[in-house]
Amino acid sequence: MSDEISIRSKRVHHVAYATRDPEATYEFYANKLGMKLLRTENHRQGDGYFRHFFFDMGGGECLAFFVVSNVGEDPEFRTAIAVGNGLPVWVNHLAFALDTLEELELMKKRLRNRGVEEMTQLDHGWATSLYLVDPNGIMVEFCVTTDAEHFLQTEQEALRLLRLPPDQISEDTRKETSAATRV
Repeated sequence: MSDEISIRSKRVHHVAYATRDPEATYEFYANKLGMKLLRTENHRQGDGYFRHFFFDMGGGECLAFFVVSNVGEDPEFRTAIAVGNGLPVWVNHLAFALDTLEELELMKKRLRNRGVEEMTQLDHGWATSLYLVDPNGIMVEFCVTTDAEHFLQTEQEALRLLRLPPDQISEDTRKETSAATRV
């Protein structure tokens, strides 16, 4: 077996985003979502600096943020990665897995108890998701796979659907992806 075939990623080490407000980011992820702050690095770069900090997502995976100052960034940069690029807020988002609908309800209760009111819940048919937006304008999703068999497709079917012309997308598919309820 060649190296090109045998080497592939094992899992996510970390995903990184920018923040302008590290305290609000810490408050949200550590105190509202319950993610432990694992590491912070501070680096000088010329006349500027950057700070890189990591939260534990579980399973050896991390969520990281950068605070940047005078390291080549546009002074007007936006941390809301989807809307900052002219997209709906739900396009670029973080999705965290939960195991059961009971855990999803407990997360919803936890968030409400910690002052998070703006949440939307959506039944995708194969999963149920709870959505909210972090202080950086990034959508956060908690997702429970409720029908793993309905989620799985053969690679051929997934590829066929990936290549489906837009005029062949059924109205039912569009309804399924937009049927959200405020909780």
